[in-house]
Amino acid sequence: MRIRPTLKNYDWGDTSTIPALLGIPDTGRPVAEAWFGTHPAGEATLDDGRPLSALVGRLPFMVKFIAAGSPLSLQVHPSLEQAREGFARENAAGLAVDDPRRNYRDDSGKPELLVALTPFSALCGFHDPSSTAGWFRALGWNGLADALDTLGIEGFAREALSGDTLVVPAQLPAWAARLRAAHPDDPAILVALLMHWVELAPGECLALEAGVLHAYLSGAAVEVMNGSDNVVRAGFTTKHRDREELMCITSFEPSVSPVKRSDNGVYPSTGSYRLVAHAEGSTIRAEHTSIVVTTSGESHVLMAGESLRVEAGTAFVATAGTPR
Repeated sequence: MRIRPTLKNYDWGDTSTIPALLGIPDTGRPVAEAWFGTHPAGEATLDDGRPLSALVGRLPFMVKFIAAGSPLSLQVHPSLEQAREGFARENAAGLAVDDPRRNYRDDSGKPELLVALTPFSALCGFHDPSSTAGWFRALGWNGLADALDTLGIEGFAREALSGDTLVVPAQLPAWAARLRAAHPDDPAILVALLMHWVELAPGECLALEAGVLHAYLSGAAVEVMNGSDNVVRAGFTTKHRDREELMCITSFEPSVSPVKRSDNGVYPSTGSYRLVAHAEGSTIRAEHTSIVVTTSGESHVLMAGESLRVEAGTAFVATAGTPR
């Protein structure tokens, strides 16, 4: 059965990409995300007007189209345990679920998978600090290099976000200069300099576990995540920032390049979902309740045993599954 997503008109979205994917009019308003799922903050509907949950109940995952015309916030998602504790804490504080000061809008962890539909740039995870310090010195940023050597990644990030001793360099790499142009007084740029800046080709992905600091900068993608809207932010946004909470739940361990690829169309997952890409002309047969989004603009929910032929574009099939 065809489903219709809920659109999110956040200011960082672009005006044309998602309307083109969905085959709907371009109104000139930014369309940042299209949600295909049963989350109460933006439930999809069936073609007959019923909410998706009327057919499938509460799904443990959600699928999105995302179109970043400008950078998203520097952010991190919680583990299941952190989400449960944070949700209970904010409930006890008397914050309404839709209060803009909340970090935790539900009690679910939020690992997520992003697959690029267009060239897509992002910040994701941390470089080895010794390599970063060497890069700083090669650029003449000796004070920042000394601070990183002394404080380590976590201490440097904390000082950058809360102190006044670290100064953003005058000359920055092109991607960081664009961030500063959009957010000229934001010290989070210093944290961004510690991170992997990556450019994904269409079909490449980022599989983000809880605690991985990231910021999406530009491009269009499909996202799959646990059915959660929990985000803790520290920069590059006008939304609520909670730098102390972000420091508490972020993993500051360095990592190798986070860019990954599918294995014969099957993408890696860190959550309670599985994502498979099918080419035009193929036939999908659902083993479990699945959401199908295609780059031709059609979207469907398939029940177990139902089949669908991919008439045009690439189909991304998301279903509940065991993390790989």
